[in-house]
Amino acid sequence: MKIIHNKEIKTVTWLDERFYFDEKTQAYYPSSTTILDVYPKGFGFTKWLKDLGSNADQVLKEAGEQGTLIHDAIKDFWEGNEIIWANEKGEAKYTLEQWKMLMRFWDFYKTCKPEPIAIEMSLVDGELGFGGTLDFIGKIDNSIWLIDWKSSNGVYRSYELQIASYRELWDKLQPKYKIDRVGILHLKATTRGVGKNGVIQGESWKLHEPEESQEELFDLFDMTKQIWLKENPIAKPKNMVYPDRISKKEVKNTEEDHIKL
Repeated sequence: MKIIHNKEIKTVTWLDERFYFDEKTQAYYPSSTTILDVYPKGFGFTKWLKDLGSNADQVLKEAGEQGTLIHDAIKDFWEGNEIIWANEKGEAKYTLEQWKMLMRFWDFYKTCKPEPIAIEMSLVDGELGFGGTLDFIGKIDNSIWLIDWKSSNGVYRSYELQIASYRELWDKLQPKYKIDRVGILHLKATTRGVGKNGVIQGESWKLHEPEESQEELFDLFDMTKQIWLKENPIAKPKNMVYPDRISKKEVKNTEEDHIKL
């Protein structure tokens, strides 16, 4: 969740990350991932949830937290920071599984030597009607790639629609660097080594490229967006704004102002 601290008016605002604000239209639009919440994940995912039973909510919550942790670590890496397994006290900051995924990202980096153009860039467009935060835009072997990091157990079709929507946003708003290829870097793949016939992969990681065209995938995303809009005709962000401080002095001043009135 993004936080804005306005010291001048002494407020703290917690932004609802399911929505993006477009400065041009002065309006909020849903995120691509929020729209895709209505897209079916498929039989495998549904069965997995059923097998979890009453633990499903907790498992999904932990998976989301893990995904955020991995994303934050990779973002720190791109910013030039050293990613260290333990803190200054020698306490582990990552589980074994999380550290394995970061090692797989490290292997991808050494293998492909990607050159970033933009990292964790948030974009929104009123005409397209949605926004999103793009994990990586950059060059690999003279091609401009859009890549999304995923730490989930599988690569779901909704992920392909997600990166198709991101590509549409980027190509519209950043035409100087048109996307050549898109991929999902799956950090929990079942691969056992280097890929063949141009497939980019390594031990337990794979850069998954959708087989369908951008036009086909974005058309499907757009249909999903129409369903979401039909089901959420007046949806708006639940931003929370609070004062950034409390004290007995503040209450006293308020009471004195009432007396003056």
